[in-house]
Amino acid sequence: MRRPHLPTSVSPALDVVVLTLLYVLDLLISWDPATSPPGLGTYAVPLLGMAVYVPLMWRRQHPLLMLLLTVLASVVFAILMPPTVLMLGAFLGLFSVARHCRLRPSYTGFALAMVLVMVNVVAQLDYMPAGEPGQIILVGGLLGTMMAIASFAAGRWARSAARQRRLTAQLAAADERSRIARELHDVVAHAVSLMVLQAAGAEKMLDSNPERARAALGSVNQLGTQAITELRRMLGLLVPAGPSGPADALMPAEAAPPSRLDDVGGLVEALRETGRKVLLEVVGAPVPLEAGVDFSAYRIAQEALTNAAKYADASRPVMVQITWQQDEVRLSVRSQGAGPAAPQNLSTGHGLLGMQERARAASGSLAAGPTPDGGFLVSAAFPTAAPTNTGTADRHSRFRRLHLGRI
Repeated sequence: MRRPHLPTSVSPALDVVVLTLLYVLDLLISWDPATSPPGLGTYAVPLLGMAVYVPLMWRRQHPLLMLLLTVLASVVFAILMPPTVLMLGAFLGLFSVARHCRLRPSYTGFALAMVLVMVNVVAQLDYMPAGEPGQIILVGGLLGTMMAIASFAAGRWARSAARQRRLTAQLAAADERSRIARELHDVVAHAVSLMVLQAAGAEKMLDSNPERARAALGSVNQLGTQAITELRRMLGLLVPAGPSGPADALMPAEAAPPSRLDDVGGLVEALRETGRKVLLEVVGAPVPLEAGVDFSAYRIAQEALTNAAKYADASRPVMVQITWQQDEVRLSVRSQGAGPAAPQNLSTGHGLLGMQERARAASGSLAAGPTPDGGFLVSAAFPTAAPTNTGTADRHSRFRRLHLGRI
């Protein structure tokens, strides 16, 4: 639930109302009109006592200075108007010091509040009948000390809670950046790798087989269009939609639905168009998958095929197998033999890590490594009834609610 934000113009007025109510309560507890010095009017004591609460208006901006002024004003007021000692304002000031200052200044603030507690005990002793000092010390001193400790502890707890909220927001932001980076890597790396391979093939066949070169260039255009569509879809998830906002200007009329494991055939066909031989085998009857699992499995297959296109021996087939079972689906992509090293600028260095993260987020498992023939095998397994993983989704939602409006 979002916390309401009051307009800036209302906050000072609300502060005045709260401090006024606290001041009235403090007077009702501490002030006995019968003890007022002679010669002072009825309203003299309340008017002079306002000096104790005026510094509290700046308790957030200058908490320690505010508490010092509040305690000094309370002590002066107690000297001028014995035995009245206004203390509730000092406890509120101590809370602000503990909330907004580091630990050492907070201890200084606690010491200032305890000075006022002792002043209150001394002031009460001077006006109590003989034989009751122990009761005054016990009640006034113990109660004041407990209230000071409670104010200090509440302020430190509030500071810790605020710090925890900031850390949670930072973790959500980092998680969101990582997710966006994985999406961009999958979309751009796959499309660009195939586009480079198609363009290289077209260059070689431009003179000897212009028709195949033209078809390869057409595939480059198609791959580029698909990549732009995917990027627009991602932008639509990140930018709030509006009647004339940036999302409407950049998104297509109908956003493409998220990719699924059933769409792996399209990846295989795209790789075949580059001249690679790819064998696709599907074993068993497909079982419905949770949307996040379906999308993660597709992205892992996409990354594995991208790596095969860049690093595997082009003369040997890449074998893709999808095995459907009752409780899980298994995906494997095996390349045979190592081809020429891919150019360094085609590698982002995050492919395998991204696949592992995707498998983990979808409650699945992934194993990847070289094979004895010099090729590479990527094998992943996903549950067909994946448990709902709401933790990451909740962090993304909180991050978007907290931060997207500020971009």
